[in-house]
Amino acid sequence: MLLVEAEREVEVAPDLLPATLARAGVVLIRQGSVAEIRALLDRWTVPVDHPHQVADGLTVIAPRIRTNDGDNEAGFTDLPLLPHTDRSLHAQPPSVLATLMLAPARAGGSATLVDGARVLTLVGRRADEAAIANLRLKTTTGQPGPPVVEFTPDNARIRYRDDRIARPDSSDGRTDLVTELRRLISETTRSLHLGAGDGYLVHNHRFLHGRRAFIGDRRLVRFLASVDSDHPYAWLNRGFSIASS
Repeated sequence: MLLVEAEREVEVAPDLLPATLARAGVVLIRQGSVAEIRALLDRWTVPVDHPHQVADGLTVIAPRIRTNDGDNEAGFTDLPLLPHTDRSLHAQPPSVLATLMLAPARAGGSATLVDGARVLTLVGRRADEAAIANLRLKTTTGQPGPPVVEFTPDNARIRYRDDRIARPDSSDGRTDLVTELRRLISETTRSLHLGAGDGYLVHNHRFLHGRRAFIGDRRLVRFLASVDSDHPYAWLNRGFSIASS
């Protein structure tokens, strides 16, 4: 398995993965296997459960017959998924997300990635921190959700989704800021073709991920995890460094 820093296209040693993820937010996987990624994550993270998992923290994402969960199962279709934070409405979203493509689609199905740190910098040119902090997720039933951006003195954590479960909203009526946020996410989305054995690791509090619509039997494995509390990079569980963005 080969780990590659996305922007610089340089190999990342496994021991440097947490540091690279803290700095860059994303690392690409090439020629990987499920067992290799599991072993890699077990060195510094703990799995985070998901209702659809088939093993601790591991879910197979593939089209299937949908159940009564509605949009909560949109991932298990061939439809596009807008860039989002996994488990965005939960009290403590997993900080680490990894994917591995098992079988690419016959057509379409490119992965999409958005650097939330970059989006936050661009939004900051239009609004101050207080206005950004008033951006919240709002469920389609009208219930207020968590902040889209949570600030601490040194870190920020992004929670984002824009679908029929929840959408961004502004508690102080800044609809212009919501529109700008959506525009910036759309304009900074990058597409990534994943062949069999390819994937990525992202800091789930920083990078949004999604996919394009596709045709065929696309099968992908997703891992959800948080950094072990005793690890030097356990602070990633609180968000990403604002200084690094």
